[in-house]
Amino acid sequence: MSKFSNVLKVMAGIAGVVLIGLLLGWLGSSGRHASAPPPVPVPAGEDTGDKPGFSPPPIASSRQPGEPITSENPATVAATPSGLITNWSDKLDEILTSNAEEADKAKQLLEMFPHLSEEAQVEVAGHLANLLPDKDYPALAKYLADPKMSEAVLDVLLGDALNRPNSVKLPLLLEVARQSDHPKAGEAKDILELFLEEDHGKNWDQWQTKLEQWLKDNPD
Repeated sequence: MSKFSNVLKVMAGIAGVVLIGLLLGWLGSSGRHASAPPPVPVPAGEDTGDKPGFSPPPIASSRQPGEPITSENPATVAATPSGLITNWSDKLDEILTSNAEEADKAKQLLEMFPHLSEEAQVEVAGHLANLLPDKDYPALAKYLADPKMSEAVLDVLLGDALNRPNSVKLPLLLEVARQSDHPKAGEAKDILELFLEEDHGKNWDQWQTKLEQWLKDNPD
Protein backbone atom coordinates (compact mmCIF):
# COMPACT_ATOMS: atom_id res chain seq x y z
CA MET A 1 0.00 0.00 0.00
CA SER A 2 2.78 2.38 0.72
CA LYS A 3 4.24 1.95 -2.81
CA PHE A 4 0.85 2.50 -4.44
CA SER A 5 0.38 5.59 -2.32
CA ASN A 6 3.69 6.99 -3.45
CA VAL A 7 2.84 6.41 -7.12
CA LEU A 8 -0.44 8.26 -6.71
CA LYS A 9 1.35 11.20 -5.12
CA VAL A 10 3.84 11.39 -7.99
CA MET A 11 1.08 11.23 -10.61
CA ALA A 12 -0.89 13.87 -8.76
CA GLY A 13 2.20 16.12 -8.68
CA ILE A 14 2.77 15.73 -12.44
CA ALA A 15 -0.89 16.47 -13.17
CA GLY A 16 -0.71 19.56 -11.02
CA VAL A 17 2.35 20.88 -12.88
CA VAL A 18 0.66 20.31 -16.25
CA LEU A 19 -2.48 22.10 -15.12
CA ILE A 20 -0.46 25.05 -13.80
CA GLY A 21 1.45 25.29 -17.15
CA LEU A 22 -1.80 25.22 -19.11
CA LEU A 23 -3.30 27.88 -16.88
CA LEU A 24 -0.29 30.20 -17.25
CA GLY A 25 -0.25 29.75 -21.05
CA TRP A 26 -3.96 30.59 -21.27
CA LEU A 27 -3.54 33.69 -19.12
CA GLY A 28 -0.57 34.93 -21.23
CA SER A 29 -2.45 34.42 -24.48
CA SER A 30 -5.52 36.26 -23.19
CA GLY A 31 -3.36 39.18 -22.06
CA ARG A 32 -1.72 39.56 -25.47
CA HIS A 33 -5.05 39.59 -27.32
CA ALA A 34 -6.51 42.04 -24.85
CA SER A 35 -3.62 44.56 -25.26
CA ALA A 36 -3.71 44.70 -29.10
CA PRO A 37 -5.80 47.68 -30.30
CA PRO A 38 -8.46 47.06 -32.92
CA PRO A 39 -7.51 48.04 -36.52
CA VAL A 40 -8.52 51.54 -37.56
CA PRO A 41 -10.47 51.66 -40.86
CA VAL A 42 -9.00 53.96 -43.56
CA PRO A 43 -11.49 56.55 -44.83
CA ALA A 44 -12.18 56.52 -48.56
CA GLY A 45 -9.89 58.82 -50.54
CA GLU A 46 -7.19 58.96 -47.81
CA ASP A 47 -3.58 58.18 -48.71
CA THR A 48 -2.78 54.56 -47.88
CA GLY A 49 0.96 54.85 -48.26
CA ASP A 50 2.60 51.94 -50.00
CA LYS A 51 -0.35 49.53 -49.91
CA PRO A 52 -0.47 47.80 -53.30
CA GLY A 53 -3.57 48.00 -55.45
CA PHE A 54 -4.79 51.32 -54.03
CA SER A 55 -5.90 54.05 -56.41
CA PRO A 56 -7.31 57.37 -55.17
CA PRO A 57 -10.74 58.41 -56.37
CA PRO A 58 -10.79 60.84 -59.35
CA ILE A 59 -10.91 64.55 -58.57
CA ALA A 60 -14.18 66.00 -59.73
CA SER A 61 -14.00 69.12 -61.92
CA SER A 62 -16.02 72.15 -60.88
CA ARG A 63 -16.50 73.13 -64.54
CA GLN A 64 -19.77 71.85 -65.95
CA PRO A 65 -19.94 70.34 -69.45
CA GLY A 66 -20.31 73.08 -72.04
CA GLU A 67 -19.11 75.79 -69.65
CA PRO A 68 -16.49 78.07 -71.30
CA ILE A 69 -12.92 77.84 -70.05
CA THR A 70 -11.97 80.96 -68.12
CA SER A 71 -9.09 82.21 -66.03
CA GLU A 72 -10.93 80.85 -63.00
CA ASN A 73 -9.85 77.43 -64.21
CA PRO A 74 -6.14 78.11 -64.85
CA ALA A 75 -5.22 74.47 -65.21
CA THR A 76 -7.47 74.12 -68.26
CA VAL A 77 -6.71 77.40 -70.01
CA ALA A 78 -5.02 76.76 -73.37
CA ALA A 79 -2.22 79.20 -74.21
CA THR A 80 -2.40 80.75 -77.68
CA PRO A 81 1.10 81.87 -78.63
CA SER A 82 1.15 84.95 -80.86
CA GLY A 83 4.36 83.90 -82.56
CA LEU A 84 5.83 87.37 -82.02
CA ILE A 85 9.17 88.01 -80.36
CA THR A 86 8.34 89.97 -77.22
CA ASN A 87 11.87 90.74 -76.08
CA TRP A 88 12.90 92.06 -79.49
CA SER A 89 14.52 95.18 -78.01
CA ASP A 90 16.95 93.09 -75.96
CA LYS A 91 17.71 90.86 -78.95
CA LEU A 92 18.25 93.90 -81.14
CA ASP A 93 20.74 95.39 -78.67
CA GLU A 94 22.50 92.05 -78.39
CA ILE A 95 22.91 91.81 -82.17
CA LEU A 96 23.97 95.40 -82.71
CA THR A 97 26.58 95.35 -79.93
CA SER A 98 28.08 92.00 -80.93
CA ASN A 99 31.43 91.65 -82.68
CA ALA A 100 29.83 90.04 -85.76
CA GLU A 101 30.29 91.44 -89.26
CA GLU A 102 27.62 93.87 -90.48
CA ALA A 103 26.35 91.37 -93.04
CA ASP A 104 25.95 88.75 -90.29
CA LYS A 105 24.10 91.24 -88.09
CA ALA A 106 21.78 92.04 -90.98
CA LYS A 107 21.15 88.33 -91.52
CA GLN A 108 20.13 87.90 -87.89
CA LEU A 109 17.82 90.91 -88.11
CA LEU A 110 16.23 89.51 -91.26
CA GLU A 111 15.51 86.26 -89.42
CA MET A 112 13.74 88.23 -86.70
CA PHE A 113 11.85 90.57 -89.03
CA PRO A 114 8.76 88.44 -89.87
CA HIS A 115 8.29 87.64 -86.17
CA LEU A 116 8.12 91.26 -85.00
CA SER A 117 5.29 93.64 -84.26
CA GLU A 118 4.75 96.69 -86.48
CA GLU A 119 6.59 98.93 -84.04
CA ALA A 120 9.54 96.56 -83.91
CA GLN A 121 9.61 96.16 -87.71
CA VAL A 122 9.85 99.93 -88.15
CA GLU A 123 12.82 100.00 -85.77
CA VAL A 124 14.59 96.98 -87.27
CA ALA A 125 13.98 98.12 -90.86
CA GLY A 126 15.94 101.28 -90.12
CA HIS A 127 18.91 99.22 -88.95
CA LEU A 128 18.64 96.90 -91.94
CA ALA A 129 18.86 99.93 -94.23
CA ASN A 130 22.29 100.65 -92.73
CA LEU A 131 23.59 97.10 -92.41
CA LEU A 132 22.24 95.10 -95.35
CA PRO A 133 24.55 95.08 -98.39
CA ASP A 134 23.09 95.49 -101.88
CA LYS A 135 23.88 91.89 -102.81
CA ASP A 136 21.62 90.65 -100.01
CA TYR A 137 18.90 93.27 -100.54
CA PRO A 138 16.37 90.94 -102.27
CA ALA A 139 15.72 89.31 -98.87
CA LEU A 140 14.39 92.67 -97.64
CA ALA A 141 12.93 93.87 -100.96
CA LYS A 142 10.21 91.22 -100.81
CA TYR A 143 8.68 93.02 -97.82
CA LEU A 144 8.46 96.30 -99.74
CA ALA A 145 6.68 94.44 -102.55
CA ASP A 146 4.16 92.97 -100.08
CA PRO A 147 0.93 95.06 -100.04
CA LYS A 148 -0.05 93.52 -96.69
CA MET A 149 2.79 95.20 -94.81
CA SER A 150 1.81 98.17 -92.66
CA GLU A 151 2.25 101.59 -94.26
CA ALA A 152 4.58 102.71 -91.46
CA VAL A 153 6.96 99.85 -92.26
CA LEU A 154 6.60 100.44 -96.01
CA ASP A 155 7.64 104.08 -95.54
CA VAL A 156 10.97 102.97 -94.04
CA LEU A 157 11.49 100.26 -96.65
CA LEU A 158 10.75 102.63 -99.53
CA GLY A 159 13.19 105.19 -98.17
CA ASP A 160 15.83 102.49 -98.01
CA ALA A 161 15.08 101.33 -101.57
CA LEU A 162 15.62 104.83 -102.96
CA ASN A 163 19.21 104.72 -101.66
CA ARG A 164 19.95 101.47 -103.50
CA PRO A 165 21.49 101.34 -107.01
CA ASN A 166 19.13 102.01 -109.93
CA SER A 167 19.43 98.42 -111.12
CA VAL A 168 18.11 97.34 -107.70
CA LYS A 169 15.44 99.93 -106.91
CA LEU A 170 13.80 100.65 -110.28
CA PRO A 171 12.64 97.07 -111.04
CA LEU A 172 11.36 96.89 -107.47
CA LEU A 173 9.46 100.16 -107.87
CA LEU A 174 7.85 98.82 -111.03
CA GLU A 175 6.76 95.68 -109.14
CA VAL A 176 5.17 97.88 -106.47
CA ALA A 177 3.55 100.29 -108.95
CA ARG A 178 1.73 97.58 -110.88
CA GLN A 179 -0.09 96.35 -107.74
CA SER A 180 -3.25 98.44 -107.54
CA ASP A 181 -3.85 97.40 -103.90
CA HIS A 182 -0.35 98.35 -102.75
CA PRO A 183 -0.29 101.41 -100.42
CA LYS A 184 2.84 102.71 -102.18
CA ALA A 185 1.78 102.00 -105.79
CA GLY A 186 1.16 105.68 -106.59
CA GLU A 187 4.46 106.85 -105.13
CA ALA A 188 6.37 104.13 -106.96
CA LYS A 189 4.82 105.08 -110.28
CA ASP A 190 5.63 108.78 -109.74
CA ILE A 191 9.29 107.94 -109.04
CA LEU A 192 9.48 105.81 -112.19
CA GLU A 193 8.14 108.75 -114.22
CA LEU A 194 10.89 110.98 -112.85
CA PHE A 195 13.60 108.56 -113.93
CA LEU A 196 12.20 107.51 -117.30
CA GLU A 197 10.60 110.91 -118.02
CA GLU A 198 7.65 109.02 -119.50
CA ASP A 199 4.19 107.95 -118.35
CA HIS A 200 2.79 104.75 -119.77
CA GLY A 201 -0.32 104.67 -117.59
CA LYS A 202 -1.22 101.07 -116.73
CA ASN A 203 0.54 99.56 -119.70
CA TRP A 204 2.97 97.63 -117.52
CA ASP A 205 4.55 95.77 -120.41
CA GLN A 206 5.49 99.12 -121.94
CA TRP A 207 6.87 100.24 -118.58
CA GLN A 208 8.97 97.07 -118.42
CA THR A 209 10.39 97.56 -121.92
CA LYS A 210 11.27 101.22 -121.35
CA LEU A 211 12.81 100.45 -117.95
CA GLU A 212 15.07 97.74 -119.34
CA GLN A 213 16.24 100.11 -122.08
CA TRP A 214 16.83 102.91 -119.59
CA LEU A 215 18.98 100.68 -117.37
CA LYS A 216 21.08 99.70 -120.41
CA ASP A 217 21.61 103.35 -121.26
CA ASN A 218 22.27 104.30 -117.62
CA PRO A 219 24.29 101.53 -115.98
CA ASP A 220 25.16 101.83 -112.31
